[in-house]
Amino acid sequence: MKMKRHNFTLMEVMVAATLLAMAVAASMGIIGGARARLLRAEKRWGRQHLLSQAAECYLLGGANAQLPEGLLPQGFSSRCQLYDTEDLPEDALESIREWRLGEYHIQVFDPAGNLMQEMRIRKLVKEEDLE
Repeated sequence: MKMKRHNFTLMEVMVAATLLAMAVAASMGIIGGARARLLRAEKRWGRQHLLSQAAECYLLGGANAQLPEGLLPQGFSSRCQLYDTEDLPEDALESIREWRLGEYHIQVFDPAGNLMQEMRIRKLVKEEDLE
């Protein structure tokens, strides 16, 4: 017995090629969007990492600590200011054995001098450091 062979028509080939092209285009759009989200997340992580590095240094060495060479990339800078915490109940504002709650305001700047990230951290500090 001979089997009848079925050839594809030009229309069927065109429909298949169109569907394949649409699938490739949709895949490229999904991949492009994922790549853009990944790059944004990496940039946010980088900024937060620099801020965390600076914060750790200031919390260990005090608000006037000098950052070690190479801690931040070339051209980047940071600043730290220590404030007396004022938004506490009156009985909490008094020092206990010469210790008070202070608030570190830490900022990291890019090479152009623009503020990249900042954070505020409250920590017990010696009363003399707040003056």
